[in-house]
Amino acid sequence: MIIAWLLGAAMSASAHDLYPIRPVQATLRVEPDQIVADLRADSIIWIEDVTGLHPMPPRNWPAQTRAKVETYVNEHFVLTAGGKPLQGRLVEGRYRQFPWEVNEEGVFFLRMAYPPPPEGAMLGGSARFYEEYRTELQGELGANPLPFKDGYRTVVEIPGRRAATFTLTIDSPSFTAPAADSRRGALAMAFESLLRGAEQALGAAAGFPILIAIAFCLGAEAPRRAMVGLLLAAAAAGFVCGRFFAGPPWLIWAATLGASLAIGRRPFEAPLAAVAAAGLGAMWAGEARPLMPHSALALPAALVGALAIGAALLFLVWLGVRSEYRRLAEVSQTRVAELFARRARLTATILAMTGAYGLWQSLQR
Repeated sequence: MIIAWLLGAAMSASAHDLYPIRPVQATLRVEPDQIVADLRADSIIWIEDVTGLHPMPPRNWPAQTRAKVETYVNEHFVLTAGGKPLQGRLVEGRYRQFPWEVNEEGVFFLRMAYPPPPEGAMLGGSARFYEEYRTELQGELGANPLPFKDGYRTVVEIPGRRAATFTLTIDSPSFTAPAADSRRGALAMAFESLLRGAEQALGAAAGFPILIAIAFCLGAEAPRRAMVGLLLAAAAAGFVCGRFFAGPPWLIWAATLGASLAIGRRPFEAPLAAVAAAGLGAMWAGEARPLMPHSALALPAALVGALAIGAALLFLVWLGVRSEYRRLAEVSQTRVAELFARRARLTATILAMTGAYGLWQSLQR
């Protein structure tokens, strides 16, 4: 009976492609001149049913595609102020796909801007993302359970004076909150920016090969202060530039390739490591930009957060390099330099292959 039931469910579902559905993350910020909703969505539906682009560009979408995304969000994520619906405007849209992801895997980052709410108004909203797909699929499955049922949720975070989190579901798709409680001061927005910068430095997996390459460029001995200062200055300059000018998606992989080629080549280690650090800072800024509030302190706060976490990660990686050098010294005091150079060349080869593969993949998209 169990086998028969499973076969029946599979036959019912086979009439429709089963897309993986994951919750939409929305951060709602009430700022002095506008309301900003930062949406993060990971679903094939955004490509197949909304944009229709193959392959999906990481940014600089065509005007027609931006209009489709804006319309879809306004229809499925409705904000109200004082009971009146607000019309949202797509001010930025990005799509991120790592080289190891295939087909339509990836994440959409969308920033919607809305008019500011009147004083004393109640802020409300409702979300029904993927409603058409869910309705169609339910009709085909009948009494069978809906796949990815927990994915049809929208988690709304409002980091205001009184932070609130709402989980909107199929049965409870709306929320309300006082607009006054959703406003924030300058220090609160600066602190959030600091966290955003730290999050990107900590979570950007594409940046870890660069950290490894830079750690080997620093060597096994205590790094020179001038070298450390150069790296921090380069990363800070890249972050500032990346905050205002979006770098191409292949930049991080080109920086990885360049830094790997510098390992073991003394005259080129410092300049190429600095260039790689600048590329890393630009990537952090590009990832954090759609998530930062509109505040005068947003850029310096995010920069501090990113540099602090980036420096800590680099130090941990360098400790690993230093530990390997000490281990090799225990094997042979006389040949430790030769053995460590071999390890460095092997690491450089692996990182160069990683950078070349990532660069090739990025240029294909």
